[in-house]
Amino acid sequence: MGRLVVIVGTLLLLSGCASTSTPGDPFEAVNRKSWDFNYQIMDKYALKPAAQGYENVPQPIRQGVTNLLSNLSEPLYALNNLLQWKVTDSGSSVLRFVVNTTIGLVGIFDPATDMGLAKKEETFAQTFGVWGIGNGPFIMWPVYGASTARNTVGDFVDIFVYPLSILTFEQRAGKFVLEGLDSRIEFQQYEPILDKSLDPYGYVKDVYLQRDAHLVSDGKVDEADTEEFDLEFDDELLDDELLDEAPVDKKIGDQTDIKNTD
Repeated sequence: MGRLVVIVGTLLLLSGCASTSTPGDPFEAVNRKSWDFNYQIMDKYALKPAAQGYENVPQPIRQGVTNLLSNLSEPLYALNNLLQWKVTDSGSSVLRFVVNTTIGLVGIFDPATDMGLAKKEETFAQTFGVWGIGNGPFIMWPVYGASTARNTVGDFVDIFVYPLSILTFEQRAGKFVLEGLDSRIEFQQYEPILDKSLDPYGYVKDVYLQRDAHLVSDGKVDEADTEEFDLEFDDELLDDELLDEAPVDKKIGDQTDIKNTD
């Protein structure tokens, strides 16, 4: 525990040195190498094929696994809602855990949602942000993916909350892999946008940071903050881009022709 306190304290000090809204990218050269490894190697040869295989598993089974893994995090959500003074949401998370663990057979089913108990996801990364702790530098971790100094610390602290704290390393790894497969399946609809982006790394970084700001503020991101990003992270915009079949290079060329005619 003493070692944990030292690690957390050091990383939080590091994260506090930066703005809470626009973390810098001092490790960009290394981050880009990590991104290339993650997307060009790990995703191409491991994660994407595994996700495509997992997608063949009957949807009710996959949903049951997703529900079970999510239920393990309900006490974490309850604690962080309480730390953010969201007492009602904290109580809702406690009730969800009790109902789904019992009636829902350890969380395989989700009767709590049918009872009107909506999921209130809050993690330590979000709590630290609500407390005003800065993001720190943006980090693209090999395998783990996009993060910031603050979020890295928050994700680390999360595992010490029951029942996540009693999981073995192998069980945590399995949870991480299965959640990653779920995320990769959901990501497939946005893959064409990323592939035609002029700077995939910058695109992913901007989307990640805006989504993070959205989560910390519960959707109440300042207008000044959203102007710092080229992309609004919402499904409607992404769907519109997916329906647009014109290549990016052609769009740029068209805009150039218009300027030249002027």
